[in-house]
Amino acid sequence: MLDSGRDAIEKEADYDKAEVLSAKEVVQLLTKTAKTLKIYLPNNPIHQKFINNLFEKLETHLQDFGPLRFRVRQFELHCSGQPVYENMNRLESIAFRLFVDGLRELSFHPGLEKDELITFLKILGRESSEEEGEEVSESAAVDDDIVTLLWEKHLTHIEYIVLDDLRGDQDAIDQSKEMNPPPPKPQQLNAVYQQEAMSDPAKLLKKGVEMPSLHTFKLTEEEVSSIKRELRWEEEIDIVTELEGMLFDILRIETEPGRFVEVLEIIDHIFEELIFKGDFVHARKVLEFYWEMLNPEKGHAEDLISLVKEELRQAGNPKRILALHEVLNRLSSEQLDEFLPFMVLFQKEVIPSVIELLTVVEGMKTRRVLCEILVELGQMDIEPIMSRLNDKRWFVLRNLIYVLGKIGDVRVIASLSKFVHHEEIKVRKEVLHVLDTMMEDDATEMLMEFISDPDLSNRVYAIKSLVKKKAVNGLPFLFNLIATNAFEEKALYEKKEIFSAIAKLGGDDAIPEISKHLEVQWSLFKNIQADERAICAVMALQRIGSPSAVDALRKGNQSRSKTVREACRKSLELLGLDV
Repeated sequence: MLDSGRDAIEKEADYDKAEVLSAKEVVQLLTKTAKTLKIYLPNNPIHQKFINNLFEKLETHLQDFGPLRFRVRQFELHCSGQPVYENMNRLESIAFRLFVDGLRELSFHPGLEKDELITFLKILGRESSEEEGEEVSESAAVDDDIVTLLWEKHLTHIEYIVLDDLRGDQDAIDQSKEMNPPPPKPQQLNAVYQQEAMSDPAKLLKKGVEMPSLHTFKLTEEEVSSIKRELRWEEEIDIVTELEGMLFDILRIETEPGRFVEVLEIIDHIFEELIFKGDFVHARKVLEFYWEMLNPEKGHAEDLISLVKEELRQAGNPKRILALHEVLNRLSSEQLDEFLPFMVLFQKEVIPSVIELLTVVEGMKTRRVLCEILVELGQMDIEPIMSRLNDKRWFVLRNLIYVLGKIGDVRVIASLSKFVHHEEIKVRKEVLHVLDTMMEDDATEMLMEFISDPDLSNRVYAIKSLVKKKAVNGLPFLFNLIATNAFEEKALYEKKEIFSAIAKLGGDDAIPEISKHLEVQWSLFKNIQADERAICAVMALQRIGSPSAVDALRKGNQSRSKTVREACRKSLELLGLDV
């Protein structure tokens, strides 16, 4: 395998050997744990032990080294430019499974939850059976790839880069070139031939060509019929293409409305046959022709233009579009990719029909394509999508909110307020993702409501989003939060995130408020909540790291509380200062 220029640079650069060794151990545990999914039931103690060991190892790595990023090659995983996993067996190789599904980078981030890891393992180990317990509307199609499944699950602390994401990013494209070396030129092949012949001419004569043994396979009647149908369809398509061209030429010169309508009816019949066979490439040519006829520069009469407009509406009538759900459910990924450029030619008039399709199709890849179509069409008119936010089905709401977020229209913010406390976590999570991309003040205010969300991952995501937005107006809210009794009941991880957010947003201005929590009163009995609060405060001061923060740490180093003293002393040492 040839290394790209970027790989060569990475190999020559210094890297943390401890980090690479830890990453290799994580991959080894990941491989073993993924295999247990196929052997043991989820509640089996052995399976649980593997998951716990993997999660602990991942947590340790993330704490010690930060995000764990894997570069994905065909049969290898690399960390910091170094190979940490290799398996040439296509049936067993985790790298190969990720690579063929389009992933080129996979990363795990601090804050990773065990449920996220388990979900990722299920996706990685998924073969042909659907996940149990899901409704049809939410079930994954058999042929859904890893990228589609990860997109559906929205794992907060697991990120990835896929081949589609590399378009327009030359640096990322260069990273994926190692699996696509340029083919040798004829001159290079000839040079190799001449070199071998000159070194030992008899060698070429000795080389024989072994013919593989031929085996006869008998096709079933069903397989023979299927092949015949495919051949007939190929022949028909050639005829259809010629017929389309002829009919288009006729309409370009026809001026008599009666004959014009007759030809339009023939084209519409062909169009319907094409879409219900899933041939959106040839069907798209019909729509492109209609738009060509509507071009004012063509100089067609107004009565003929009106007939074409009516035919375009008929081509995308709601009944016909909705009937496509059976076709979409059986299409391959390649055919689905052709559906988007086909549908956008109808423009905004088909938005309601596409939404209806979204409620009945089954595969996640199909739903994703429909969402992408709605994003394109919604930029022409967002109102038809917003009007459907009263749907009672949570999976429909989740998809529509996703679409509105991708469109990015600020008008959507007001419509999302009613979903902040929605009973379905996936709906709330999607609202969070949308608010995270909006920089408006009302989006930030709504985001703060999620800090009291029932789900931990949503709460942490909201806190990190406030930091990313540099929402200083969220500081009073966070100060009030750490003074409540509810704060005491939170996990230490969440407490750290809250104090960290205060440090990043407030800086030196937040030091007086943070320092208050170093004043732990001595007690005969250990106060775990007070100690945890103090530890979080110390970490926040360390993160600020300014002279004022250092003074506060030195003062804390004189505390009567052993916990506070030890935490302050360690922070000062980490800052490279004398205790």
